[in-house]
Formats: sequence, C-alpha cells, structure tokens
Amino acid sequence: MDDGEHGDLVEAIYGMALEPELWPGLLDRLAAVMGGASGVIMQENLDSGIGGGVLRGLPDEAAGLYFNYYGARNVLRRVGNPHELMRRFTPVVTIDQETLPKNDLMRTEFYADFLRPMGIHSLLTFGLWGEGVSVTTLDVYRPANRPSFTEAEQGFANTLHPHLIRAFRLSRQLADALMVKEGLAAAVDRAPYGFFVLGPDRRLRHVNATGQQMLAQAGGLRLIAGRLATGSTAETARLEALIGAACGPAGARVGGSMAIRRPDGRSPLSLTVAPARTDRMALFNAGPTAVVCVSDPEAALDVSELQLREVFGLTGAQAKVAIALFEGRTAREAAEALGLSFFTVRAHLARIFEKTGVNRQAELVALMTRMMGPTPG
Repeated sequence: MDDGEHGDLVEAIYGMALEPELWPGLLDRLAAVMGGASGVIMQENLDSGIGGGVLRGLPDEAAGLYFNYYGARNVLRRVGNPHELMRRFTPVVTIDQETLPKNDLMRTEFYADFLRPMGIHSLLTFGLWGEGVSVTTLDVYRPANRPSFTEAEQGFANTLHPHLIRAFRLSRQLADALMVKEGLAAAVDRAPYGFFVLGPDRRLRHVNATGQQMLAQAGGLRLIAGRLATGSTAETARLEALIGAACGPAGARVGGSMAIRRPDGRSPLSLTVAPARTDRMALFNAGPTAVVCVSDPEAALDVSELQLREVFGLTGAQAKVAIALFEGRTAREAAEALGLSFFTVRAHLARIFEKTGVNRQAELVALMTRMMGPTPG
C-alpha cells in the first residue's frame, strides 16, 4: 500500500466516526487491506464471555455460538483475573500466536469446534476500548489456506491503530448523545461534549451548546480571531498543528489528541481532532473540514429519574436507587435516604446491574456519567 492509499484509508476511518452505521463497510475494507477473509467488531465481557458485535464474512450462526458458549472458552481472551487486567488496560494490536503458540491453539476446543468450522485460522486484533471488565475490539480473520499474520503486518496495523481508537471514541460520543438515529446536525447540537466544526481556513463554522459553555469559562479553550486557542502558547501551537493535519490535502488528512491544561487546577480538558469528509458536513461548511471534540471530566452532571427509566428500562424505585448511588451514597445510605430496607435496596441494585449490564457500583456510575453527559446550561 502506497502513501496515498494509506492516507485514503485513514480518512475513511475518521469518516466512520461521524456515521457509525458505516463501520461494517470499514470492517470489510480493513479485512481486505490486511489480507483477511472476515472480521468482527465486538464488545465482550472478559469475565463471562457475553457480548455482541457486527460480523462480516462469517456464517449467520457465528455470533450466537460464540456469545452463548465459545466466548467463555476463547483461550486468546480469557484471563484469570479480568478486573486486575482491566485496571491496567491499554488497547494494543495483537496477533494470535503472540498470545498462544499456533500449535497449542489448534489443540483447543475453541479452535477445533469454533474457529476451524468458521473458516478462521489466524487472528489480528485491534483493541479499541475498555470499561469495567468489558473490551471492544476489531478483529480480522484469515482462513487456513492463507499465511498467518506476521509481525510486519502487525506493524502496519499499528500505523492505523491510533486513528481507529480516535474514530471509535468519537462514534461512541455521538451515539451516547443521541441513543436514537438522528441527523448529523442534531447529533452535534445535542452532544454532551463540546463539538467544534472548523472550515478549510481553520476558523470556527459551528459550535454546539456545550462547546459554547466551554468557550465562556475562564481558562481552557478560547476563540481568537475565529480560531480555537488555549491559555498556553505551546498548547495552542500543538492544537493548530492537529487542526492543520486534519484539514490538509486529500489522502494526507489525519487526526490527533491532546490534553488542555487549565490554570485553576481543574482536571485538563480531553481534546480529539478528526478530519471530516465534506459531503457529510456540507450543512456546516464547504471544503476540507475538521471536527474537534472536547470533554470535561469535571462537568456538572444531572441525572433524572425519567432519563434512567427511558435509557435503561429501570422502574421508578430502581431509578431512585441508581441516582442515590450516583450521588455517592453506599447501599446502606441509599436505603436510609429513601426509607427502604437495606435488603430491598440490594434487590433493586441486582436488577439495576442486570438491566445496565454492569457488575459494580463504580461501573454503574461510570456508565451513567457517560450516558447522561454534562448539564446544558
């Protein structure tokens, strides 16, 4: 693959960030580029093997077989203590023989009864996301009549990996903002993150309500002559370089990430820049466009009972318990505050975990934080 083809692929990766429903098409393209015959984007619980995903080039029954039985027997992904592993989780690119020698893999039930019947002999995995004891990965598979993935091919995959992570993170942020399908303009305007759309002249073309709040706050981001800047000359130069790379010529546009320090001691803002194809952002601008997404880890949050009932299907009583836990109360403190017995709260908590797919209070709070986002002001 030459530089132009590589640049086109990187741009396609960022294009998927703004239209998550096109990820399956990107999976097809990545599989072809990596010499694979099939692949999957999946989220999987490392403790239970339960999860879900989008499969390409595999039999229809593959997902059910995997998540109902073989996921728990996946010797490439099962670990003795997933909670300990996830505390130090870093997404990486791996190939199967890096985890388990091929001959050992081929002697397992997982290979003999699942991988081989599905036409899978070699696996390359892009780690994308980790939360609680769940991971999200993009896997590319090769059949037995093709060579196994090599370290050189793993090295090439590493050049795509940071772009896939950024694009996936932006996809999640847009999806979390909506929970239902809507147009891109609505997604940007309702997002619980700061979204800034910049034109080919690097000047601001559109900003959502959360972004306007960020610009109005002291420290962090600011707008100077229509361009995004920070309180630091060095950070502003780095931000301008990231935006310039995202608005560059076709085939050479890339994204990037950085932190923006704030002078009052608050946690830094987390910022991601991504190129956006003109046709997808046409209602905002014409020409090479960049999207800047900014999240504030200390943004005030407002979780309503109605939101919890709509998003997670909680009952009124369960939603009240979830809010109490979100506010930092223990189960016993929640019981006292709500006038319930401790055992009733524990029973509600078990159902909350079941409906939200998490196993601990910390995971529940993290999930609610991500789903609900900053309070519009």
